[in-house]
Amino acid sequence: MTDVTVKNIDELERYTGAFQKGQQLFFAGKSLGLSKLGMNAIKMPPHWEHYPQHDHAADSEEELYIPLEGSGTLHAEGQSYPMRRGALIRVGAVTKPKIVPGPEGMTLLVLSDRPDFT
Repeated sequence: MTDVTVKNIDELERYTGAFQKGQQLFFAGKSLGLSKLGMNAIKMPPHWEHYPQHDHAADSEEELYIPLEGSGTLHAEGQSYPMRRGALIRVGAVTKPKIVPGPEGMTLLVLSDRPDFT
């Protein structure tokens, strides 16, 4: 039996909690049935400033950011990194990134080594 799951972002389960501030957050890994990898997708409106600056030092979790549409900037430790389609951006566990989408907004895929990543 073939074990393949295909879904568009808009078909994924959505987050609807207190963090909801104009963006759309999708539980991609959970919706696809991933068991060994964490994955979420987030659609952020233009210049959205509510992405939570955070780290994962307590659980040593690394994150990988993959912009799918639009562009933005990742700010970390006094540095700025452009985010645009085709870029792969790894952030270590103790780094606290702040992400701000550009004038067209940004759709971002976020991967983690934790399957319970939500």
